[in-house]
Amino acid sequence: MNMKQSYARLIMTLTIGLFSILYAAAENEPVQGFGLKSQVKGDHVLQFNIPDYELEDVTLYGQTFKRPVIDGAGLSSLEGNPELPVLTTFYTVEPGKSYRVQVNIISSETVENVDLLPWQTWENVTVDEVVNFKRNINTYTDLAPYPEKLAVVSEPQTFRNLEMVTVSFTPFQYQPLEQKLEIITSAEIELVETGSIADNAHRPAKRSRVFEKLYESIIINYERFMSDEDFQKPSILYILPSNSSNLMSTLNQLFNWRHKAGFVVNFASTNTTGSSASAIKNYIQNAYQSWNDPPEYVALVGDASGPYSIPTYYDNWSSYNGEGDFPYSQLEGNDLFPEVLIGRISFSSTTELSTIINKTIQYETNPYMGENWFTRACMVGDPSSSGISCVITKEVARHYLEELGDYDDVRTVYSGSFPNQMVNNLNDGLTFFNYRGYWGISGFNNGHVSGLSNGFKLCVATVITCGTGSFASGTSISETFIRAGTPSQPKGGVAAVGTATLGTHTMFNNAVDMGFYYGVFADGLETPSAALVRGTLHLYQTYPSNPNNFVSIFTHWNSLMGDPALRMWTAVPQNFIVTYDNSINRGTNFIDIHVTDSDDIDMQDAYVTILKGSDEVFESGYTNAAGNITLPINSFAIGNMFVTVTAKNYIPHQGTVQITNPETNVNILSSLVVVDDDGNEPSNGNGNGILNSSEVVELTIPIHNYGTSSVANVIGTLTAHSSNVNVNFGTITYGGLDSNETLIPTEPYVIELDNSVIEGQNIELRLILTDENNNSWEGMLTYNTAGSYLDVISVNVIDGGNGVLDPGETAELQFVLSNSGSVNATNVMASLNTNLPALEITDENSVWGTIIAGQMTSSVDHFTVTADEGLIPGTMAHLFLTITGGDGFEILQPFTLQIGTVSVTDPLGPDEHGYYIYDSGDQIYSNAPFYNWIEIDSRYGGTGTYLPVYDSGDNGDDVYTLSLPFSFRMYGQVYGQITICSNGWIAMGDTDMQSFRNYPIPGPGGPSPMIAAFWDDLTTQSLGRVYKYYDEDFHQFIVQWSRMRTYDNNSPETFQIILKDPAYYFTPTGDGEILIQYHTFNNTSTGSYGWGQVHGAYCTVGIEDVTATKGLQYTFNNQYPTAAMPLDDETAILITTRGSDMRMRGDVNQDGELDVSDVLILVDYIINQETSNLNPYLADMNQDEIINILDMIGIILIIMDY
Repeated sequence: MNMKQSYARLIMTLTIGLFSILYAAAENEPVQGFGLKSQVKGDHVLQFNIPDYELEDVTLYGQTFKRPVIDGAGLSSLEGNPELPVLTTFYTVEPGKSYRVQVNIISSETVENVDLLPWQTWENVTVDEVVNFKRNINTYTDLAPYPEKLAVVSEPQTFRNLEMVTVSFTPFQYQPLEQKLEIITSAEIELVETGSIADNAHRPAKRSRVFEKLYESIIINYERFMSDEDFQKPSILYILPSNSSNLMSTLNQLFNWRHKAGFVVNFASTNTTGSSASAIKNYIQNAYQSWNDPPEYVALVGDASGPYSIPTYYDNWSSYNGEGDFPYSQLEGNDLFPEVLIGRISFSSTTELSTIINKTIQYETNPYMGENWFTRACMVGDPSSSGISCVITKEVARHYLEELGDYDDVRTVYSGSFPNQMVNNLNDGLTFFNYRGYWGISGFNNGHVSGLSNGFKLCVATVITCGTGSFASGTSISETFIRAGTPSQPKGGVAAVGTATLGTHTMFNNAVDMGFYYGVFADGLETPSAALVRGTLHLYQTYPSNPNNFVSIFTHWNSLMGDPALRMWTAVPQNFIVTYDNSINRGTNFIDIHVTDSDDIDMQDAYVTILKGSDEVFESGYTNAAGNITLPINSFAIGNMFVTVTAKNYIPHQGTVQITNPETNVNILSSLVVVDDDGNEPSNGNGNGILNSSEVVELTIPIHNYGTSSVANVIGTLTAHSSNVNVNFGTITYGGLDSNETLIPTEPYVIELDNSVIEGQNIELRLILTDENNNSWEGMLTYNTAGSYLDVISVNVIDGGNGVLDPGETAELQFVLSNSGSVNATNVMASLNTNLPALEITDENSVWGTIIAGQMTSSVDHFTVTADEGLIPGTMAHLFLTITGGDGFEILQPFTLQIGTVSVTDPLGPDEHGYYIYDSGDQIYSNAPFYNWIEIDSRYGGTGTYLPVYDSGDNGDDVYTLSLPFSFRMYGQVYGQITICSNGWIAMGDTDMQSFRNYPIPGPGGPSPMIAAFWDDLTTQSLGRVYKYYDEDFHQFIVQWSRMRTYDNNSPETFQIILKDPAYYFTPTGDGEILIQYHTFNNTSTGSYGWGQVHGAYCTVGIEDVTATKGLQYTFNNQYPTAAMPLDDETAILITTRGSDMRMRGDVNQDGELDVSDVLILVDYIINQETSNLNPYLADMNQDEIINILDMIGIILIIMDY
């Protein structure tokens, strides 16, 4: 290699390295390789397994250096020091704490005679290489390893409500003097708390419900909050143009509806915020950081230019400089995870604004019910320019609508006259219109949208392709969809997503598109803004290394037109039945509301709002399981109060309550109530004036006459509406009151709280007042309790060894409890139990003593447990700690404990259904498969049938549906057909999908349910074929992909899926077993991410259910979990629900007992083959996979204790 070639190679190496560092820093992207080792709160341990890497040769000045490379990783960047990859992940932590990181290396390997390339800076690369090449002699001649620290933890960072840290890990350590490179293949990374630090972060005090699923999708240890009090009120901010004064009468219609529905609504014009994009963003950021209910949604009201304008942002990654509003949502950190959900109500005239507002309000509150268009959608995929993947993407979206959304009319347009078909379908009325194709939208344009006649049957449109979202110059089609029509004669859509610039690309568009519909129908997202974020997160998940900044670009380019808080219809709207008093007396301080569906079935989680005046009353909440909610009324003014009830796919209820002031009207005067919880009888408490567990409390409750007439002989009766409160003394005679008089009783009511009352519990009491004329009034008192609240922070396994409870081991468990309450917990004790039969607890009691409020304490003595030797390492044992204290409280705390340490010789799983994947390297397990190829290709001596599955390569994908010779059960559902695809997968049932572009599973992309043996873009070129064969002797059905080739690198692949008849191969769940064998395995599809992209991500192997939400992934993108042996030639995996399931053999009716009823059921089976109450897996006592009299004898011998 000459000097010029060496220089070019160095330039390329350093360019890639520098951009890797910049991109990793800019995006904070999570790199694959990390997992959560423990789910116990406070136990901050990550499991690391090295992703695919290579040691690359770099030749310079005739000398060859080594350079470790991991796709998507950053680089160590000390000039002249060894260049090494750095990987990062995200982890939530407690605010105000600092952490250090500790690494426990599980496995590693060493490579000798390695001369590592020194890292060079960009600026120092010039033609004079000799002068500028730098190598730190001190480092390269040092005895110390480099780097000294393998892991580094960042300072705490803030992501909306959450505090998190970035953990950076270098899985290489170099001994420069000896030229040895240690490669860390597996490690545990523990975050150890080191102390307290100043917490200056600006974080909303309460969680946002709309962000819950977004948190869960990206943060490895996020835990969902359950209490309503943990969440803020829904909140939206509208940014208005400077000349908005003449628009307010129109906008107020939308603002008033949002407020009645429970939103905190704020608006500000650019006269207030400033007119530049940066000034507007600063205003949004201030609102996010300082308001009690910070905005969750932000709507930009105006076009990017024109008479009513709100500016937008332009990307600086591409030469297109495409517009997009996403930067407005990036309020914390320089990453791709938004703090608010953004949308733009784009208009250029007052008529267009009126049209948009009217369409939005009518769509949500009064949808057109003349026909059922709510389960109708149109999927348009034009393969003529962007390829067959556009059609496949539409088939994936159609699958979500039909299988997860119960849509019964999903129309597809894949050929013919595209504009005419799109117009006809839109005119019929659609909830979703979804186009994927190329620039020009296959001839469909703004004029077609403007000419529609769909009326109020308004769609949500996703038109994710070139130029559909270029709204900064001219009118994009996404803008036209929401502007179309007039206020009285609407048409088009109510929201639309489009993509800016003419430089978009198929694979990235497809990922966003599929993620949008996955978010709506799998994740249950209700607004288009949240669904768009889910789409861009799916893009991030599919291309986690952000190749050439395409993830950043396409996240920026996709913008929503329409109100971001729009609630989308995904089913036929239903009606509520809402019951409440239409008129209440002035002074009544609550209202009871009951909500049922149209069949009079109680509705849980209906959102109820009461609103009066200028927020003199503004309260909201969710109904409980009985459909009930009680909301406080803190106003003494008469007048009308609005009642609004909303829920997903329900027409909002809008009603009115009249607050009146009758002549006779007596009720509680809440402001003068006295709480006495001292130690003087009849009270018995701690005297802090706050209700605590096990206290006896005196309540002195004054009453007031709000009426205009006097009342006589008023009697009060107190009742408790909380199950853990008793009323010891509940009746008091008040006597008479004149108008506007207050009366304080001379004696108190007495209540007693039991020991189940915990910190923060809401106690509700009702006071019924009557007078001598049988008039009756009712008032409410509510109190938040104080107490101790104990939580499991960590569990220490004391075994004299590795600190892990291994299968077959007896160990002690030491629990660390935290008291997050406001009262010290005394005499704390607990008992431990579990529902896992394979875990025996021999010492079930432990003691902590006193745990100070706000502190944590370890147990004085420990529990003793024994794990059955048959448990599979990695099994999560569910345990329950019943905690009691000296002040009478009792708390049940569930937690999980991992059994053993997972290694590559253990099976993968289980998933939620109970599936494990055993590989041919798991030979210590009897369930592990042996590779035993069954050749069915007739060209090589097999007896299989050649299937008409042809795949010529790009856009030539094919599928074939056939009937199985037996019923096959998968994820609890029985199937009689399968669809075989040329691209290495089987779908249960019948599908037209031909998905060639592989994705992670479970998740968006591909058919569901799916068995992915080698999901990749494969071809039948070069003698590739697909065969089937039914092996009647062994009761198994075989599908073989024989001598196939990958489209990307033309690598040969031969593999087979073997479905085993569940009637002969028993499992605990009755699901069929799946054996996958690999004759020839070459995982080589790396892809290309220049401007002519080829999808890479290697292959996907695993299974998923019909919802695409449950599944087990063996490998994706050449990444393997710890338990998964890397696949190669002549390897096999078995997918089964047989695992460390400690169900009792012989307990065929699964009632937990082994008795004569099991024998009788088994006799019925043997004589009559009656299986209705029999689990054959448990009946097969001798495990010979035959159920006969020998198994019956085995059960009898156990019952008789022989």
